[in-house]
Amino acid sequence: MTDSTPPSPDQPPAKLPSNNELAMQRTEMAEQRTALAGQRTELAEKRTGMSMQRTDLAGERTDLAVIRTALARERTRAAEERTLMAWIRTALSMISFGFGIDRLFKYLDKTETSTGINILTEERILGLSLMSLGLFTLVAAIINHWRILQNIETEEYEYTPGWSQGLTVAVVLLFLGLAAFIPLVLNGVALADVFTLDSQVIQALAAMAIFLLMLTLGVNTELTNLAVLWRQPGLLGRAIMAALVLFPISTGLIGYLFLKGTPAALPIGLGLVVLASAPGAPLLTQRASMAGGNIAIATSLQVTLAALAVVTTPLTLFMFTAIFADVEASGDFLVIGKQVLTVQFLPLGLGLLIRRLGGASAAKISELLTTVANTLFIVLLVFLLGLSWVLLPTVPWRGLAVVPPVVLVGLIWGHLLGGPELANRSSIATGTIARNAGLALFLVAANGAPQAIPTIIAYMVVGALTALPYNVWIKQQQGAEANAIAT
Repeated sequence: MTDSTPPSPDQPPAKLPSNNELAMQRTEMAEQRTALAGQRTELAEKRTGMSMQRTDLAGERTDLAVIRTALARERTRAAEERTLMAWIRTALSMISFGFGIDRLFKYLDKTETSTGINILTEERILGLSLMSLGLFTLVAAIINHWRILQNIETEEYEYTPGWSQGLTVAVVLLFLGLAAFIPLVLNGVALADVFTLDSQVIQALAAMAIFLLMLTLGVNTELTNLAVLWRQPGLLGRAIMAALVLFPISTGLIGYLFLKGTPAALPIGLGLVVLASAPGAPLLTQRASMAGGNIAIATSLQVTLAALAVVTTPLTLFMFTAIFADVEASGDFLVIGKQVLTVQFLPLGLGLLIRRLGGASAAKISELLTTVANTLFIVLLVFLLGLSWVLLPTVPWRGLAVVPPVVLVGLIWGHLLGGPELANRSSIATGTIARNAGLALFLVAANGAPQAIPTIIAYMVVGALTALPYNVWIKQQQGAEANAIAT
């Protein structure tokens, strides 16, 4: 609704601006427009200047891109030069080896040394093959180098995949090496001369592998975890009962029943005696891990058994010599303690010290040690298989047949006394049958009975195979329990 009330006659009419005032307002607005136009002009000039700077920077970037492209070509060319030099060294090495083989066979022919091989044929095959391969490699490297340089010099560089010269040479060398190695092994070298416990290489390898494994165990283990089994007195007592009492007694009874009246019973029986007397295997944690066991329990059990071995090993040997008149074995407390301290406690203590002082770098040190120790352990297994191949045929059939019952009974004792948890049962069972082979070999050497060594090797190999089904069964049961919990 609008107000239709007429203006009051007393109110004066609105005053309109005069012409002079309007002119002044228009002048002020014109001046403002002029100022704004000047600002726009300044901004336009700045934009023009910035555009010119961008153009200059673009030119500089283009120049730098050209320089980088040239440097990249130079780096590629230098890398190709290094590649050529590497192939030259490889070719010269193969030519030199081929020439050396030729000179070797010429020397054997001149001295009439009997090698069991056709000297002329082997000289031509091996020597000429290596020299020919070296020449072929050199020619192929020159051609490939020239082709790549031509491709680099073109304006439009294009990657062209080609055949792998290194792979070709590696395959040829592999088969040449096998062709030379296999006849040499079959005709000129006996495995018994290579895989022997008298080998200083194998002894040093075994010592380094065990030392590194124990060192790695110390770096990977918290000090409090070593006492995890000690905080469970019931489980600790049952584990000690299985490994230090029931297993030696069972081994003695089974060995007596199997070997009674056997002419070759003495070395087999002595091997079983020292195995039953040597608990605390340094590789117990590895075996427990493969068997699905509790690693913390296995580690604590390993340390406990190793410490008790200083006392229990001489007492067990004394017990066997008192019961079985044919068995003569002795052990010195101090000597056994030194062996256990050097092989197990010293590297374990160093590992714990590294973990405590290493701080943030302890994890990296642990990763490096684990890789090295596992690699060395695989190499040790290869030598163990070689020793087994040589020594197992020398063990009488009764010596091989007595191992599975001993291992099975030990697994039963450990499993029954390991408590309700499958992982603990597996750890205790594995710790019961895992014996310290290094200590056993040391005791055999100390008692002057090297004839018992094949029995110890047989226990390590046949025992591991006997325990394999149990390990598989434990893991299957653990998988079934995990699925039941998940569903």
